[in-house]
Amino acid sequence: MVPDSASAHEADPASVPLPETEDAAVVVIQAHNDAGRIALTVLAARALPEVRKVLVLESGSTDSTRRVAADSGAVLLHDASQLAGYAPLPLLFVDAGRQQRMAEALALLRPVTAGTADAAVAVGPATERGDAAGRLARRGLARAGLVLPGALTGECCLSSTAWSLSWPPAAGAGALPGVVADLLRAGRAVVPIALEAPRPLPRHGLKGRRQVAKALRERRGQPAVTRNSLG
Repeated sequence: MVPDSASAHEADPASVPLPETEDAAVVVIQAHNDAGRIALTVLAARALPEVRKVLVLESGSTDSTRRVAADSGAVLLHDASQLAGYAPLPLLFVDAGRQQRMAEALALLRPVTAGTADAAVAVGPATERGDAAGRLARRGLARAGLVLPGALTGECCLSSTAWSLSWPPAAGAGALPGVVADLLRAGRAVVPIALEAPRPLPRHGLKGRRQVAKALRERRGQPAVTRNSLG
């Protein structure tokens, strides 16, 4: 099936001024073949007063995800590099399945807007250890100084500074562990927030474990802070 066209809603961050406002964020929904759940998540995010813009970072869906997201009022992105135009505000990454539970994700925003952390990451219950990739990420981040009470769910909030320090991210399952490792090595504060995932955590398999291992290994071999200079 050919993906839907929604060119009228493509990202043009330069045309949308986003002034820094206390307690405000840009919501980023990462989606792939999520046509059945994306509309409610976009609409729920748009209804929150803390949200200035809702972006859908769509990765080659073959269903109607793009059309449904655009019709719901989201701005479509094709590549994470396009987020740079929105980074003056904190970026709140949420799962496409969050739907009516969108307000719960604001728990990730609060420590960032309060200035007590540069990033907040969602972790599942302490009983949820994740798959092999998730367990490897927890061990690697513990060595870097952050003990997670549960598995990373993939949802997080990054300040403008955190986004700059962690770009470009690692690939696949190593993306979020790599971001956290970058920030820890740069001396930035990262806090884990207990937040129930809106759907079961994905199982990454051997490929995911390799991606996590590669991300953590590369960051151990690089000098702190200098990986992404803020100028």
